[in-house]
Amino acid sequence: MVRKKTLSELDQAEIKLQSLFEKRDALNQEAQLLRQERDLVHEKKREIGAKLRALKDRRASFAGEARKHREKRDELQAKAKALIEMKRKLRGSGTADVGTELRSLKRRVSQMEMRQQTASLTLSAENELLGELKGSMKRLKQLESLKADQDKIAKEIKDIDSGITEFFEAAEKEHEAAVALSEKARSVHEETVEIVHQIAALIHDGNEKHEAFLAARGKADEIHAKVVEMREKVLSIKGAKRSEVREARTLLRQQNRAVRDALLDEKKLEASADAALKALLEKGKVEIGR
Repeated sequence: MVRKKTLSELDQAEIKLQSLFEKRDALNQEAQLLRQERDLVHEKKREIGAKLRALKDRRASFAGEARKHREKRDELQAKAKALIEMKRKLRGSGTADVGTELRSLKRRVSQMEMRQQTASLTLSAENELLGELKGSMKRLKQLESLKADQDKIAKEIKDIDSGITEFFEAAEKEHEAAVALSEKARSVHEETVEIVHQIAALIHDGNEKHEAFLAARGKADEIHAKVVEMREKVLSIKGAKRSEVREARTLLRQQNRAVRDALLDEKKLEASADAALKALLEKGKVEIGR
């Protein structure tokens, strides 16, 4: 039966370190993608923000023009109302219509003049007629003066009526222009509201991607800390193994040296034995270790 190979502590540590490297790199890549997506969202938000500012400026321009037209309309209406008040005062300042009385008095004066010229009157009757004619002529002049004033007022009122009409017509045109511009401003405002909603959605999306980016980067930092710790452990194990190897090599060298020394001592003993044997043979005794 084949015996399953057991991984050493170093092998396990290196496998664990490699796994941590891969997890960290994957998280860093995920964080990088999230950051790019967040930046794209922010860029889109900036583009739409520029469009929003342009629309707001356009809306403000329309609203400003509409406000000017409304102010002009109010000014014209105020002038028209002032003319109406002036007309009311002119009419109130005039007396009753004197045209009928004036025409009637002219006919009466004409008749009295004709009677004076054609009729045979007594002195007292003629004096009475002349007195009445004189009084009528005086009243006639008064009525003619009043009629001239009334005609003047009537002309002024007519001119005022024309002015009132012109002011109201001009005011109506200003009002129509103000309404049209206000409608344009309202239409642009609806566009701005839609864009504001888009920007709000982009802000929310950007915030979510930023939070996801921070989370991925945080996890990557945690894994990196484990990578540093595991790398130190691997280096420590490798350092310990190198120390063991150096120690083993030192012991081996010492052992080899001891064996070599022992072998040298053995050769010396053999040489001494040979010499003793030779001396024994020559002298009959052997001295060993001298």
